[in-house]
Amino acid sequence: MSRRDQDICHVRTEPDPPYALAYDAITLGDSAALTQATQAIRALVISQHQAVRGHLVAYLSRSSALTVSGEPFAPELIVRARPDVLIVDLSQLGPDDLRRAIAAAQDIGTRLIALASIHEPADEQLVTQAGGLYRLKSAGPDGLAELVLDTATRRS
Repeated sequence: MSRRDQDICHVRTEPDPPYALAYDAITLGDSAALTQATQAIRALVISQHQAVRGHLVAYLSRSSALTVSGEPFAPELIVRARPDVLIVDLSQLGPDDLRRAIAAAQDIGTRLIALASIHEPADEQLVTQAGGLYRLKSAGPDGLAELVLDTATRRS
């Protein structure tokens, strides 16, 4: 069987993870859930470095499924913005600030992705115990938009 024939014969039985909520809403006939699932996911990038913040916002903004903004760290900004996903650059952010970011995200039901320049087991433990994802920046930007979408639609 040729590659073209394989592609034609292949039937996807499950939706891609970012669209799982929309798929469920359509299947169940839940129009309110469908409206919520198809709206752009709001992501907030928190970084003390303007260049890092700007690059992450620009990169993630390429996805039409995301609405992205960036700010320096301030817990009140997290609460005010109410993003679906909070992306925290851990460089120049101490453990106390990380705890405050986690608390602010948890208070408003926001999912957390922490980006680290170097692996810090204590930071990783704080993030993962709070239900967040810990990722090294050395992994590069490939797949980051998909990770944000998957994180926003993850069920817990």
